[in-house]
Amino acid sequence: MEQKKKKYQGRRAYLNDYEQDESGAYVYKGKVYLWKSPRKTALTKIWLLSAAAFAAQILAGCVPSVGMNGRAWVLLPYAGALAASVSLLWGSYTLTDGGEKIPEHIYKKSVEALPVRAILTIVLSGAAILGELVNLVWQSQFDGSVSGAVIYMVLESAGLILALLLRQTILGLEWEESEQQPL
Repeated sequence: MEQKKKKYQGRRAYLNDYEQDESGAYVYKGKVYLWKSPRKTALTKIWLLSAAAFAAQILAGCVPSVGMNGRAWVLLPYAGALAASVSLLWGSYTLTDGGEKIPEHIYKKSVEALPVRAILTIVLSGAAILGELVNLVWQSQFDGSVSGAVIYMVLESAGLILALLLRQTILGLEWEESEQQPL
């Protein structure tokens, strides 16, 4: 009796591209993307940029006496930028874990998603910088040191620039699309 293959929809639709062979192992039969750019060089640059953007966010959160002491207009964008930078790291890992031949679902979760995640990091870092500037201008709300605020804004700016460079790097990668190559 032959088994019917279950058709997945939504988040698990990529499972439809896997088929069981004679030995019982699952083999990917869907569309794959092959690196045309030098893989090792590209991944090294992607990892350095995403890790540096994350480190800049962590360091910005460690600066004492800035507007994050209870100021929602600084704290919320910072928390969002930190979460977005973690998402950049996760996307870098997903891309690395994909191998030389990247299945379509991994390509979508990494190569297509990383530029959007970078934009989110850029926007939220910019909002955090703007919030700290509001604190500096609105002196009655600012209870920290000016040097701490400047260091915070420099670190947030570094995270913003690194995310922008990461986005440009990902968009500059070249891929070759291939049909029905088993992995």
